[in-house]
Amino acid sequence: MLIDSFAWIEYFMGTDKGIEVKKIVDDTTIAYTSPIIIAEIYSKSIRTDGIEKAEERKDFILHRCVFVPADEEIALEAGKIHAQMKKKVRDFGLADAFILATANKKNTRILTGDPHFKGIENVEFLGE
Repeated sequence: MLIDSFAWIEYFMGTDKGIEVKKIVDDTTIAYTSPIIIAEIYSKSIRTDGIEKAEERKDFILHRCVFVPADEEIALEAGKIHAQMKKKVRDFGLADAFILATANKKNTRILTGDPHFKGIENVEFLGE
């Protein structure tokens, strides 16, 4: 399972959805992360809680997850996904496309609550 930034933010905030994420993370044998997810969590953490928390959260995710570097294959797949999804979801971001391409490369599901992923196969939504 690839744990999306949305899910990690809920986890670190300790919300009800975050508790759900914790259970899933604890029960998951292999969890994945990507450079995009690390960047999003790091940025959000610096802005809300400071650099020390950002470092702690980055280290936690990297300790718990297999890091999948963005390579040429993922980049090209993300470009295709982004072009297709922009036709359906106007504000579908390139970061979301990279996350989806990473999950596709690893043939795994994405855990998220991000509405941009609604209707996409292999996505598990929090609270559903």
